[in-house]
Amino acid sequence: MRFGRDAMVEKDLERIRRANMPPEKLAALEAKEASEREAFLKDKPDAKDIFAMILAVLSLVAPYVLVFVGLLLVFGWIFGI
Repeated sequence: MRFGRDAMVEKDLERIRRANMPPEKLAALEAKEASEREAFLKDKPDAKDIFAMILAVLSLVAPYVLVFVGLLLVFGWIFGI
């Protein structure tokens, strides 16, 4: 996916292509896009996907949390807090 000026140019070119397209091809293209959209919406993440995402986030966050708690314990022990 492009961002910025290139994306705007691509969108404008796509709109121009659609405007100049014959009605038969336009209807076929819209039907194809609708079926692709339905297939995309139909493929929702299941429980295993959600579990994998949670595990990935925890694997990124857990080391930092453990280091932070360890430092609190060490400094608390050293300074007698």
